[in-house]
Order: sequence, then structure tokens, then C-alpha cells
Amino acid sequence: MSARVALVLGALVIVLGAHGAASAQHDASVRVERVVGASGAARDMVAFEGKLLVATQRGLVVRDAEGSERLLGPAQGMPGARLVSVSVTSAGVWVGGVEGAVLLDRELNPVRRLPLVRVSRVCDFGGQTYAVTFGRGMFRISGDAPVHLHLGSSHARERQTDALVVGDELWVSTSGAGILRVGADGALRARITSVAGLVDDLVWDLELTHEGDVLAATASGVSEIHARHIRAGAAITRATIALPIPDVRAVSSEPGGALVATYGGGLFRIRAARAQALSGASDPESSRVRALGRLAGQVFAATDAGLAQISDGHYALVSAGGLDSADITCLERAFGSVWVGTFDRGLARLVGGRLVPVSVATGRWRMDGRVNDLAVTGRGDAQILYVATDRGLYRHDGRSFVPVVESGAPPQDHITSLFVEPRSGVLWVTGSDYLGRFDGQAWRSWSGDALPSAHLHAVARDAGGHMWVGSLRGLFELNEVSSEFVRHDVATGDLPVNWVTAITPWGDGVVAGTYHGGLSWAARGAFRIERESAQGLPAGWVNPHAMAKIRGDLWVGTQSRGLLVGASGRWTHLTLADGLPSDDVTDILADGPNGAWVATRGGLAHVVTDTPPAT
Repeated sequence: MSARVALVLGALVIVLGAHGAASAQHDASVRVERVVGASGAARDMVAFEGKLLVATQRGLVVRDAEGSERLLGPAQGMPGARLVSVSVTSAGVWVGGVEGAVLLDRELNPVRRLPLVRVSRVCDFGGQTYAVTFGRGMFRISGDAPVHLHLGSSHARERQTDALVVGDELWVSTSGAGILRVGADGALRARITSVAGLVDDLVWDLELTHEGDVLAATASGVSEIHARHIRAGAAITRATIALPIPDVRAVSSEPGGALVATYGGGLFRIRAARAQALSGASDPESSRVRALGRLAGQVFAATDAGLAQISDGHYALVSAGGLDSADITCLERAFGSVWVGTFDRGLARLVGGRLVPVSVATGRWRMDGRVNDLAVTGRGDAQILYVATDRGLYRHDGRSFVPVVESGAPPQDHITSLFVEPRSGVLWVTGSDYLGRFDGQAWRSWSGDALPSAHLHAVARDAGGHMWVGSLRGLFELNEVSSEFVRHDVATGDLPVNWVTAITPWGDGVVAGTYHGGLSWAARGAFRIERESAQGLPAGWVNPHAMAKIRGDLWVGTQSRGLLVGASGRWTHLTLADGLPSDDVTDILADGPNGAWVATRGGLAHVVTDTPPAT
């Protein structure tokens, strides 16, 4: 499965409410020991009780006026590590994340959780509390469950980015449908769109001016709205539509003008119809600004590089992150370090408890940043790290990265999984339409009509020497001499579903993980299916290559349902509530006698066990 496919499927599971899965008993002997935040990219901020609360991709940063900071993550009740918004209402502080939302009290302790994902803003209006989300629309928060409010059938109307109380209406900005004007009854009254003069229907932010007008930050500049009408030719509009990058993500009203934040062009102060650029760091991430905030007379900007402070015509980072992406796809140990692959930002290494980006300059070649899997062959100075990407396979000898392009090698296309035979060191590779093995000297490959199925996702050899291949259409045994494949699938009664995402050697055979079907345990020609159930397997959506046998236990990473540790009939289930940075677990790497590094789409977790291994 390519990283892009994994993103779509993972998002689908979240939207469809995968949280209906059964919950296994929690075993305190398996626990999250610590979390390594992958990215400090800031998304939103608000001042509260003399502190600045910053929603970042590694948790909620709490910063006081003197600059001291502390980080609140999943272990402190946050809805995952990947946070996207923070709002203040009469009830307290609402924190929105990719995987849920939580209400905090004045001491920032969690008091209520909501199953709403990607909440953009929460606000009080007409004696009620409303939450707008990016992708699922608007909800009234009352009683035990949020109530969805229908504001139209357009998908663009459901992609809501901000909310602002304007007189007797709640204005909701959208990504593509302009501004929705909602009455106190929760019904749509009218829309403000480009037809009425809005510079763009993709609206990111709404801000009240000191005069009571509304500034709408859009993908093409800022519109000024007076008495529900667009002010044609407004000075701020003329200044912002002329910016080199007019994609304005946030706007903050100031005496005599405004401060605007652009995505890719940095920050600008607007005076009359003129824009003055603020100087800042030269890296692209710091020029991608998403939000603005103020604390004790100081002005801050949320950037993809971290939190920046603005003063004297420039801005500088005061709280930076590590990687550009918190979305980790795979792990491997090579050259004395743990290596990390990300969804779309290349590679990193774990150094001193921090994730440090790795330069992948390859001369005339450019390695794709969408990393799907990692594997290492050899030992010591003879080690080779292989990197599977959406555009081919690369090898790294500790000095440089080069594409694998020799005869019989995988095509420069989607490489989905890697497997190294422990005894021989032979490397196996799967792709969208490719299966290959490399013994260190030459490649042997199967592709096209030689394969019984396209879309291969997993490969492994069991203790008896049998070669297994997982695909979209079943599990196959390969006879390497005759190149014949024996198929196991739903029709043969051997699989719960045909889509096999992961394979791990187990006993005399293998265990196969499937997409939404659970596990199939294979040994000596017999198959036993273990489906998701209230008394059995806690979750059945297994992520690509996210299974490992560690000290007699099977560790399973699931799509949006956390980590499973144990074996058939005895599972421990860890989720966000247990301190994982995300419930979307993508890979597992053994670490020491009783632990493992667990990759998630919100960062790394180190998980340890206290009990002896299974026999």
C-alpha cells in the first residue's frame, strides 16, 4: 500500500467512526513509557489565564509571559499529539485534534471528550456551544452527544475553517463555499460568496476589527465586510491581493491597519493600501504561517517550523519542532541509529531523544519523500539500508543514497513493502505490480502476467522455508522453483477478507493481517481466522507491515484503533487514552529485552512490557 493510499484509508476509518471497536482489558504490564514528538509545527493559538496555548503537531504547548513552556500530550489527556485548534468558551478550553476533541478546565485538566475529529473552532452563541469541523460540518454541543446541523449538501460547506459571532448571527468560514450566516436556531440564513464580491470562496479566518467590521482571510487576499456587505476596493483588499503569495491564512486587526499571515510568503503589516514584509527565517517552513495570537502585549505566529514571536519588523522562532511531518510510516535500525520514514517528508534519525531530519541528496537523482517501508541487510560496515518510496527503491551505505536501478530491480514506481530473511540476508520487495528478491548479487523478479494479483502489500518467509505474499486479492504461497502461486482467500475459507496488509512469521507458519477483517493464523496447511469481537480481537484493521513478533508476543498496529500486544485469545489494547500519540499505528521495531518503538501518525512511542514472554 502506498503512503497516499494509506492516508485515504486511515482518514476513512476515522470519519466512519471506527471507535465502535471492542475494547480489550488494559494490562498495566504493557505501557507507554515515553513519547517522542515528531513535529513542533504550530496550527493555532489562544491566550488564556495569562498563558498562550498553542496547538502543535506534538501536543498543546503552554507558554507563560516569561517564555517558560510545558507540553501537554496524550498522557495528559490531549486528543492525540496532532492538534489543530484551541478555543476558549465559557465552559473552558476546547482542544481539537486529528483524532478527537477535549474540553479542559481552568487548570487545563480534561473534563470531557468528544468523538469529533478536526474541530476548527468552538464558540458560544445564543446560549449554546457550537463546534465547526473541517470535513463533517457544524455541531451543537448539548447533552451526551453532539448534534449535527445541516447547512447544505455541498461538501465545501462541511469543510469549515473558523467561526465568529457577528451580532445575532454565527458566521462560519468554509473551504470553498464562502461564509455561512447561521441564526440562533441553527439554520442557515444566507451566504457571503464571491458572487457578492468576496475575493475568494476559500476562507481561512474571520476577525472582528476595532470598528466592528469583519475581515475575511481567503486564499486570494483579505475582504473587508461592513454591515454584511463586502466593502469594494478596501485598502486591505488592494494590498493583500497584490502580495506575491496572497494565500492569507490569518488576519489580526491592529490600530491603523492589520497583520496578515500568508502560507508560503511569511508575514506582512498592512497600512492603508501598502504591505510591509516582516523579515524572518529563510527556511520554507517558517514562511508557512497558519495563525496569529497575542499575550501580554507580545504578538506570536504559528508556523510550520514552530512558534514565532513578532517584534520590530521581523519574526523569529521561539519554540521549534523537529520534523516537518508527525506522520511516521516505518522504522528500522541501521548504522547504530533508529531510522524513521515519514508519509511525505522523507527520512529522519532518532538522536538523543529527538527526531533529526536526514538529508537525502542523491546528486542528479531526487529521492521521493513518500517513504513506505525500510529494511536493512548486512552487519557492521557492510550494512545497507533500503528505502521503499512511492517512486522506487533506494539504498544507503551510510554515506549516500542511490536509486536501485540494475537489471531485474523494482521499477521506479510504488514500492509497498520490504522483508529481509534473518538467516540468509536475502531482500524481498513488493510493489504495485512487482515481486522481487535480491541475494546481494543479482535480482530475480516476478511481474505482470507472472503474478496472480496486482497490488502486493506484504511478503515473508516462514520457519519451514515457505514464501508468502499478501495482496489485494488474497494470500499466496510461492514455489520459487516453479514460480507457481497457491492462493488462499475468502473463497477457500482461509481469510476473513482478501486484502492482506501484513505478514509475520509465527511458529511453523505465519499470521496474516488484513484490512478490516482481522487476523488469519496459518500453520501446517491449516488456517484459523480471528475476527474483531467484544471478547476477542480488539481491532481488525491492520496497517501495512505493522506487525512484529517480539519476545513471543505479536504486536499489531491498527488503523485508528491503537496497538495490540499479545496472542490469540489474550490481547492488551493500548490507545490514545494510554498515552499513544495517535491511534493510527503504522510500524513496530523491537528495542531492548522488553520494549519496542511504535510508529504512529502522530509521532513515536516507546512501549515496554513487564511480564515474561509467552511460551
